[in-house]
Amino acid sequence: MFTLCVIGSAPATVKEQVERALLAAYIPARFMLTRLEDTKERADHGHVMSQSFRLLLEADDTSPISPQEVPYDCRFFWTPESTTDEVVTEVKSLLDGRRFISTRGMVDMSTTFLSVVREGLAPNSGLFNLQTIPQMTMSQLRYFFTTPTLSYVEGAQLVLERLMDTTMRPEKLHMLLMDAYAPCRWSGLSDICPVTPLLLNERDSNNVMDDHHHHHHHHSINQETGAAADPCWHDMSLLELYHGPTAAFKDFALQLFPRYFDIATSNECTDTPPSYVILTATSGDTGVAAISGFVNAGSPTRVMVLYPLHGVSPVQQIQMLSYDNGASVRVYGVKSDFDFCQSTVKQLFAKRSLAQRLWGDAKIRLSSANSINWGRLVPQVAYYFWAYRQFVQKRRLQFGDPLDVVVPCGNFGNILAAFFAKRMGLPLGKLVVASNCNDVLFEFVETGHYDIRQRNLVQTASPSIDILKASNVERLLFLISNGDAAFVAAQMLRLETEKHFTLQGDALNVMRDVFWSARCTEAECAATIKEVYEASAGRLLDPHTAVAVFVARQFRRFQQEKGLSQRPLVIASTAHWAKFPGSVLRALRGEDMAYDTTTLVEGRVNPVRACRELYDEILAHCPGVTVHPALNAALAAAEANTFLPREVEADVSRVEEELLRFVSAKSA
Repeated sequence: MFTLCVIGSAPATVKEQVERALLAAYIPARFMLTRLEDTKERADHGHVMSQSFRLLLEADDTSPISPQEVPYDCRFFWTPESTTDEVVTEVKSLLDGRRFISTRGMVDMSTTFLSVVREGLAPNSGLFNLQTIPQMTMSQLRYFFTTPTLSYVEGAQLVLERLMDTTMRPEKLHMLLMDAYAPCRWSGLSDICPVTPLLLNERDSNNVMDDHHHHHHHHSINQETGAAADPCWHDMSLLELYHGPTAAFKDFALQLFPRYFDIATSNECTDTPPSYVILTATSGDTGVAAISGFVNAGSPTRVMVLYPLHGVSPVQQIQMLSYDNGASVRVYGVKSDFDFCQSTVKQLFAKRSLAQRLWGDAKIRLSSANSINWGRLVPQVAYYFWAYRQFVQKRRLQFGDPLDVVVPCGNFGNILAAFFAKRMGLPLGKLVVASNCNDVLFEFVETGHYDIRQRNLVQTASPSIDILKASNVERLLFLISNGDAAFVAAQMLRLETEKHFTLQGDALNVMRDVFWSARCTEAECAATIKEVYEASAGRLLDPHTAVAVFVARQFRRFQQEKGLSQRPLVIASTAHWAKFPGSVLRALRGEDMAYDTTTLVEGRVNPVRACRELYDEILAHCPGVTVHPALNAALAAAEANTFLPREVEADVSRVEEELLRFVSAKSA
């Protein structure tokens, strides 16, 4: 039983209607009303108070107030189109709809948002998922997109509250968001997630958000090259997800995740809370983003990262090594590829003897920061809502019109977040999967066949796409089969044992309905970087974004051939060009992006000098372009510091030894 308190700036008559509706909505009753004087009297008589439930009903002409000022359990903005039914729906969703279940079945009623963050994987090796994805009601969606003032943090709060449960208090979440997304860590931007035209010289008249490009770019672009722009590029925009502390989209998740991970691990009901070690595999971006997140959060959690020794860019290596202090962070180059690193992590997690030893010796538990963790996925849902809001605010879309989204895909987490947003009610059109020549996902979306039998991983200039087994496909299967856990478990078993599975019938149709896919060769990727730079006022793409821009053009051509309407389109720009200076420079020169042996050796012997020289060369070649401030800082730190990277053989037991050595070292 809850004591219902309806507060906020909405009209009193509305509050009364809502009270009546909520009292009537539950049989048997969940809510009761109190008068303040009753409360005092009962407290005097020592009666046990019921838990209060604070519903904040705000008038729609108000900006959100901070939950610290007015704590609430559930918040609703009352607009002219709001109904009491909507409020009841939102309250019921919060109280009854936030059940976490495994994609492979089994519901444990004690599973909460914080326990899901703590555990990462479900006990049956499935991935945690909300049993039902909460729909944002129509008036709340419209408020989100049309209210004139909303900061990124306020927007993220509105989305994330719906993907968590009551174990994460709104006022606590708000504090975490304020810290994680503080502009000082996001290149000083007031909008940490700007949407800008792909061709920067095309400034739409009421484009408020482009201020931060003014001082970066010369607009004296020569008209001949400007004219050569592909016509279908003119109505494409980029969602710039690379302004964070490690210059990649993963910062959105990983600046926030460690903060609630620490809450999740400190509120375990044990006498001595265990300490945690994050063990994670990275194809380049995740590693440094995870380390940065835990370090910025001032976390007691230690982090151990495995990366393919020769499979990340010199910049990524420098970034990771700049955090390796031996005590709370260790970074290992494994003499193998990313898939080996990922499978090693999975094997170590599954090893009972290791878990018992860590627990017995040091009260240590392992956890993962990979994108399989629900807490990693949800922050990414927010920026798709934010992108759509920008289009509405700039009058390039009317609320309700579809927006197509193109995302470079490796592990499938980023585009899956867009699918969650769509299921929550965000009016997205097609979700376009952009693959490089490791095109397993392309083949899957095209044919329904996920097949890695004849596949070898090819190294490309876009390493975050170089993945064969995309772990988030499991959540996709869960969504498109309407939560059929037996179906999901069967497909994942086939993939594990026979290296392929095939979708048919309804599931295939649902996927085809939502997704579209194309792939991009290395030569096409390089040509795209060069063309976009020359056609725009100095827009430099990183190779992952270039893959997506190329695929966006394929998608536009497909739409034209089929006579389909051209809708606004936004491309997730997932990394800053300065993370991949070698590939970008070769692309600008019209050379093959593949590393030639000389630069590789130079990069390995002295990645710091190699990196500095590449930056100098690009800046000379591209007037007005700037290196990301966080990368400048990492490079400067590396120049002041000489360290040899830790290396480890491609052998699970050797990695296990290193892990044990790390945890037994006295922490700083």
